[in-house]
Amino acid sequence: MKSKQLILPRKDKEGRYYLSYSQISKWNKSKRDYIRSYFFGEEDNNPALQKYGDFGHKVGESYENNDFSKWEDDEAKFLKSLPYYDEFEREIRLDMGSFYVLGFIDSNTKEEDGYVKKMLDYKTGEIVKRTPDYESDDYRQIHIYAAALEQEYKKLPDEACVVLIGRDGNAFAGDELTLSKEVAIIDKKLTKKSILETKQYIKEIAEEISSYYTTYLKFIK
Repeated sequence: MKSKQLILPRKDKEGRYYLSYSQISKWNKSKRDYIRSYFFGEEDNNPALQKYGDFGHKVGESYENNDFSKWEDDEAKFLKSLPYYDEFEREIRLDMGSFYVLGFIDSNTKEEDGYVKKMLDYKTGEIVKRTPDYESDDYRQIHIYAAALEQEYKKLPDEACVVLIGRDGNAFAGDELTLSKEVAIIDKKLTKKSILETKQYIKEIAEEISSYYTTYLKFIK
């Protein structure tokens, strides 16, 4: 997909602009927070948010390293019972012309030619509260990954899902975060239409960020 030349806050080592899903998500949630993080370079030191992030990383690293020793026996048994595939943290790059979207697939199958038949994304949170978020068409992380794979292999994965792992505790209230030992497996349908819509969505987000960032650069000169 061709796009006009944009100026974005992040470049890779080769000097090419890129976005990540976390950037896209942050922009949608709060432009102010995004600007503080990516324009001003301010670190987000909210301990509660850090606690939630650390918990999610702990889950992901357990699968990636096949090491569940940091969990209680019943928790480890529960996590091992959930879906996972051959490969973890596969890097993808969705080429959007003047920039790309960088991401990492939590777990996927891998054929001899590298093609991905199935993939999943792990999330943690309250099952009842967060399931509608990942069922929504507004959740596009899986579709970004699928679009990148389609660019590389000329076909979409056969299956994709979100594995929402239940989490108890409120970090903002100082609670310890624990596994609720509940899970919701949310299938995400991949179609040519959904991929085109996702690319258009990314293009519009990138153009909006570029517009703000270009204005910001003019003010600081």
